[in-house]
Amino acid sequence: MCCRKIEMDDTRQQRFGYPEGGLPVPRICNALNDFSNGTVECHWHPEFQFGLVLKGELEYLLYRNPASKIKRSLTAGDGFFINSRVLHSYSQLRNGAEIFIFSIAPSFFSASTVFGNIYQKTVLPVLHSPVFGFFFDHNKERHQAFLELLHGFYKLDPKSADYELHGLELICRIWRTLFHELSLLKGTPPLKRLSPAREYRMKQMLDFIHNHYPEPVTVEMNARSASTNKRECFRCFRSSISQTPIEYLNRYRLSVAAYLLISTTQNLASICEQCGFNNVSYFGKLFRQNYGTSPSHYRIMAR
Repeated sequence: MCCRKIEMDDTRQQRFGYPEGGLPVPRICNALNDFSNGTVECHWHPEFQFGLVLKGELEYLLYRNPASKIKRSLTAGDGFFINSRVLHSYSQLRNGAEIFIFSIAPSFFSASTVFGNIYQKTVLPVLHSPVFGFFFDHNKERHQAFLELLHGFYKLDPKSADYELHGLELICRIWRTLFHELSLLKGTPPLKRLSPAREYRMKQMLDFIHNHYPEPVTVEMNARSASTNKRECFRCFRSSISQTPIEYLNRYRLSVAAYLLISTTQNLASICEQCGFNNVSYFGKLFRQNYGTSPSHYRIMAR
């Protein structure tokens, strides 16, 4: 076996190379024999990811905390969906496993007015749902339609004249099917609809938090990033994700801290500082409230 590794930063975030022009959807085929011990180590990415097992058998792991870890064996013909910012890894159970994956940024449906309210109505509910991902079994009849769509996207030739049109058609059908799967789950009601102006402000404020979370961010700073006021900032967050700006900021910081606890040997004080918390005790209290255990115990259980 070779020692190929995926490209990631210090927080285990994978960085994709996007194709220039055309459909902004990275496509990758991974032969697990190319990776050390046939394993793609723990990583995450802001993109949604879809995949199809082409050959062999894999063991897939999804986890946000030890109590919610999901382990699944996948064989050739099975597919999967990984939600945005979910830590995951996979390894082959025997030599020769191959996998096809493609990734879609949450902004894919929001970057153009062509899609109207699609982002608000069908993307944000997935992005902010508690669902880690879905697995699709090729032996189950109800999964066949979705797997056929994944196969269809895999078979597309990026050099063909109609690749962008055909690819966009399949992505819309894939997303519609995925959204239907999510709607069947209990406890995941759709988000309230925002006006176009508030939708834009919300996107700006979320981007601000994602880019500045290590800094001492305030509600006023977040509001200014969207050229609005503090009161409207609260309204946007409550209407779209039923959280206050500070609640979302702290949960985002904690998610980054969880990645660092699992993937590095840094001490708690260092992780606390990198994630924007200036008090280790407060960090530990919030972590226990959200993950059900202390940061130290989380690190032990997740390894």
